Amino acid sequence: MKISIITEGFQNTGYGHITRCLSLYQAFEERRIIPRFYINGDDKCASYLNGARFEIIDWLNHPAQLIKKIINSDFAIIDSYLAGREFYEKISNFCERLLIIDDNLRIDYPESIILNGTINAENFPYQKKTGYEFLLGSEYIPIRKPFWDSAQRKYNKEIKNILITFGGQDVRNLTIPVVKLVGEIYPEAVIHAVFGNKENGEIEKLKELYKDVKFYNLLNAQQIKELMLTADVVITAAGQTLYELAVTGTPSVAVVVADNQKNNILEWSKSGFLIEPIFYNEINCMKKIAEQLQKFKSIGLRKKCGSAGRKKVDGQGSRRVVSYLIERKCAVDKFYLRKAVSEDSEIVYELSNDPSVRSQSINKKPIEWDEHTIWFDGKINDNNYLFLLAFDREDNFIGQIRFEIKNNSAVVSISLTEKFRGKGLSKKIIKEGSRRLFNEYQNVGSITAYILPHNSASLRAFEAAGYKPDGEELINNELFKKFLLER
Repeated sequence: MKISIITEGFQNTGYGHITRCLSLYQAFEERRIIPRFYINGDDKCASYLNGARFEIIDWLNHPAQLIKKIINSDFAIIDSYLAGREFYEKISNFCERLLIIDDNLRIDYPESIILNGTINAENFPYQKKTGYEFLLGSEYIPIRKPFWDSAQRKYNKEIKNILITFGGQDVRNLTIPVVKLVGEIYPEAVIHAVFGNKENGEIEKLKELYKDVKFYNLLNAQQIKELMLTADVVITAAGQTLYELAVTGTPSVAVVVADNQKNNILEWSKSGFLIEPIFYNEINCMKKIAEQLQKFKSIGLRKKCGSAGRKKVDGQGSRRVVSYLIERKCAVDKFYLRKAVSEDSEIVYELSNDPSVRSQSINKKPIEWDEHTIWFDGKINDNNYLFLLAFDREDNFIGQIRFEIKNNSAVVSISLTEKFRGKGLSKKIIKEGSRRLFNEYQNVGSITAYILPHNSASLRAFEAAGYKPDGEELINNELFKKFLLER
């Protein structure tokens, strides 16, 4: 499958869109499907992308540049607060299906799959019209990969560690006042304060001023998770961090620091994960924080709130979204195609050495493992070779289809595992693979298949896929029928 992820991220607005899209990217990657990011953003984006394939493109002002990249995507995923309806409509014309990440019914989106992982989004007033699909509620929330599989936390009788984190910018400058407050209520506790984007010089000054506080800057997701699991209580902003705190079962005091967090905190309070809402601009904001910190001296209350959080978020949102898209792709043709990656070497080796596969090949000798690994590594890294594997919705290996490209033409070969032969899949895989080849290699004008005359199943499959007889050719003293598909 070709997956394109379109999003944005700037230092002055934050990188939350990128981090949750990265969660989807990693869920695809877990299934060995490698998407590509197209980001309208600044140079600091790269530090949030964890080695993902990405390009920085001002797609908002230059959509034509983006369209050249994402054309013929199976799914284009868009996560934006900047794009208007016209942009979504334009992109929908160049992909099979849009998946739009929405938080608050921002605009009237065109026909698409709407993903809203906000708590209680299943009860938002979306109009369930024809042409739309909905993935709603916290079971679909994309959170960062280290939080997907979170161990059961330990609740200490006494509060020994308190974590303070108000996001990358701490736009309301709450960290230091809260550090002082916590120090008064829990003088014996270790205070951990996390900043997202402070300069190292500022962090060093804070360490000098508050010698008993542990300050952190630009931590990765794994480090944040470890701090959350260490903390007995967390004081935080009421944004996306709450979902990670919920999945780790971390008792939390949350403060609304932006208008779009209001509904979030109200729903979390109803769920029992939070005690009650707090707003940064309330006169008694600090008093309310202090009151909730006092209440959390009760281990029973901490356990109750932590359990409520884990009931709402299990960390599997990104995996559910990817499984939904794969199942949707497989609904008609019963398979999906993806490019071969290095981890596929063994299954391709086993299929290629199947006696029935070897008997229909130009080279009929069994393949040695060392010979195969060299060949396989070369082919998956060859720009003139399209190596596709077919799988069913449960990721069972169906077979392979490969295209070797020379100048303006390509040669195709296909083989299926024994379990999936005789089910009518060859024709569909040939047709889809050939379409993919023509889409990705605009210079290729024709594809040739070489088939042994007695291989009636392959002859029928290629003809059914639109290939036309094109004579015969002698290869290695053996006569093969030629079939040709032209663009």
